[in-house]
Amino acid sequence: MSKTHININVRRELWFAAHGRCEFRGCNKRLDVNGITMDKCNISNYAHIIGDSEDGPRGDSRSKELAKDPSNLMLLCPECHKLIDHEGVEKYSEELLRAMKKEHEDRIWMATAIQPENKSLVVAYGPKIGKDVPYFQKEELHNAIFPDRYPATLDPVEIQMKNSVLDEGDPDYWLIEKLQIDKLCADKVLKAIENGITAHVSLFPLGPQPLLVKLGTVLNDKYHVRVYQMHRIPRTWRWLDEDVKNDIRLEKPIVEGKNPVLVIALSAKAIKERIIRRLGEKASIWVITCDEPGNDMMRSEEQFHQFNRVARATMDAIKTAHPQADNLKIFMAAPASCAVELGRIRMPKADLPWVLFDYRAETDEDIEILTIK
Repeated sequence: MSKTHININVRRELWFAAHGRCEFRGCNKRLDVNGITMDKCNISNYAHIIGDSEDGPRGDSRSKELAKDPSNLMLLCPECHKLIDHEGVEKYSEELLRAMKKEHEDRIWMATAIQPENKSLVVAYGPKIGKDVPYFQKEELHNAIFPDRYPATLDPVEIQMKNSVLDEGDPDYWLIEKLQIDKLCADKVLKAIENGITAHVSLFPLGPQPLLVKLGTVLNDKYHVRVYQMHRIPRTWRWLDEDVKNDIRLEKPIVEGKNPVLVIALSAKAIKERIIRRLGEKASIWVITCDEPGNDMMRSEEQFHQFNRVARATMDAIKTAHPQADNLKIFMAAPASCAVELGRIRMPKADLPWVLFDYRAETDEDIEILTIK
């Protein structure tokens, strides 16, 4: 450990640059509180990248010159300081430590440069899917919106019902979840927008697709909402910067005069064949699909916007082709973000009532779940 006295101005400069957090990659520990008691204190260490003596960790002929230079100092917690100077001294080179310092201080600069109007209300919706209840990690959601946005509240707004004993097989499950969406969105999301807490919502959805469509009709395109998609590989909520060639398209029915049915076959191919087999003789089946359907097909925000355009055009085409229809039956195998977006583009005064179905694999049935008027 260094014995060089670091003057107050240099210490202050380091604290401002690091925002009082450990600069070791992956640590980011607050250095102004005790991690157990949360009492206010100062646990910071001022660590040299080039040791302040030639025989110190990473020391060389520059040691004396750089001993008090802020560019050669990192703000670290005691554990990380000990690691880089002792058991990890061979592993943590000058180049690696300088990269860590730059990454941390650049991130702090970006975070503090975000304008106040760029705050966003982080909203998570994840009711029980089968026997599983989705878990949302706050840091993952916050990281997904950064650096374009920052969270308007310390914790995400969760609008699902927790600890429910009901599941999708219980008819009351759908009714209760529908009511939860209406009430909690009104109380926790729309009220925040109306009261000026935020004008923007970052939405992270998981759940049964009929409920996601319902959620989209409540947080519709009257509001400034950015919808995110959970990716399996790599596991992240961030929209991926990928040039994906998996175009989304509409397949029109051969005969348009029958009862209209919409099939969204993006996550799986089998749904298209199943619905055509069951309803093909008595329905005009419109299909939104893509070149390669799959569980992780929705990769980029550009694809997501393409779905928006195709879905809007599909609703217009169905209205034109079926002016006398009573409703539109909808069967879905789609990414969560697309289910929400379908609800968001709905035009209540212009679109037909939607009858939403949910597939039960154990009985190989499509069950009518919700009607949205």
